[in-house]
Amino acid sequence: MVPHIIFKLRGYSDLEQGTEGWLTEMAGANIRHVTPRTDLLRQGDCTSALFILLKGWAIRYKTLEDGRRQILSVLLPGDIFDINGFMAQTMDHSIAALTFVSLAALEDDFFNLARRDYPDLEKALWCDLHVSAAIQRELSTSLGQRTARERLAHLMCELFSRQRASHLTQDRSCAFHLTQLELSEILGMTPVYVNRTLQDLRREGLVQLEHKMLTIFDWPRLKSVALFDSGYLKICEEDDSLSPAQEIADAI
Repeated sequence: MVPHIIFKLRGYSDLEQGTEGWLTEMAGANIRHVTPRTDLLRQGDCTSALFILLKGWAIRYKTLEDGRRQILSVLLPGDIFDINGFMAQTMDHSIAALTFVSLAALEDDFFNLARRDYPDLEKALWCDLHVSAAIQRELSTSLGQRTARERLAHLMCELFSRQRASHLTQDRSCAFHLTQLELSEILGMTPVYVNRTLQDLRREGLVQLEHKMLTIFDWPRLKSVALFDSGYLKICEEDDSLSPAQEIADAI
């Protein structure tokens, strides 16, 4: 089975068959399974290996001394972490599994091998690093300028788009493993305000969120509400031009 990281990286640049074969081999070795709500890396820990998230969701977060937590980003299948290990000796944030996760530990010389033998992969990895930074910039913009309604809609658009690029969506639906408390820790809102905002989006016929699945009924309107432009994700969007019938036909 093709790992989700391949689909994601193909969106950044063309990968040669040999490159995809090597990366698939790396993703299939040294696999580790982790239970939900378990820290993978903790703030202050010595940095360790680089990982590919194969299945499940994880989060980056920081905790203040009084226990308050800020979720910095959501890690999805196909994401690589933590590149900070190549730049610092200790973790300045924590990474935790939200669900059951499977991850592959990469060899210490992974980047050196990619640079030496697979220049097409090196280019894609640099692009992926840029996109990760862009996601952080968008979250900062949401916390500083977007309204509560815009923040929640933008996060939904982003998580759907990222999963669609990695072939993880089903028509208009995708996994959504964030509780209302976790949404509040990402978006800088109280859980009560998150609930109220979510109900507003539901009443307007834009989305449905139940059983840990997000369904988007009106993608153009949700994008408009969110002021969402997927350019920072390096994804070519075709969603606006697809009718419901065409989406179903494409999925068959």
